[in-house]
Amino acid sequence: MSWHDPARSLEPQDETDLRNELRGLLGMRAPETSYFEAEATPELVQLADDLRREARRRNHTARRKTSWMLLAAALPFALALGGVGAWGLGQKHKADQLAANVAHQEAELQRLAAAARQAPPAQVPVPAQAGRSQPPQVLLLGQAPVKSKARELVIPVERSTDPNPHDAQSVKAR
Repeated sequence: MSWHDPARSLEPQDETDLRNELRGLLGMRAPETSYFEAEATPELVQLADDLRREARRRNHTARRKTSWMLLAAALPFALALGGVGAWGLGQKHKADQLAANVAHQEAELQRLAAAARQAPPAQVPVPAQAGRSQPPQVLLLGQAPVKSKARELVIPVERSTDPNPHDAQSVKAR
């Protein structure tokens, strides 16, 4: 039976006397009946101070962090996320505007192509050339005339990788 058992306070007097006698035979002293009437020893005072200090430390560390500290820690992430979101929204508006412009240009090309199909092709006179060896070309409206490139003489030049030419002549005498 332990000392803090409530049934012990109700035990008969002979058992209490027997227990005290056994304690005396074993060399143990009798337990104090009132802990508040006991004399405070330096060891008990030191133990009480240690327990009080530990209780204050645990109370201080067990305190919950306030919500504003959590918000302050999350603020840089929220700002970065907001900045990326704003940039993405701007890019979406630009893409939508470009898509609308492309759709408008495609509709305009479709309208011009439909108008060109319905109208009879008009002949555009081609300026007379000196040789008259080619037949005149018939062009539709909206088409640019095709120019043939004349053959040109091209002389290949080997470029050196050196920025200072070796065979250069100076214009001014030094």
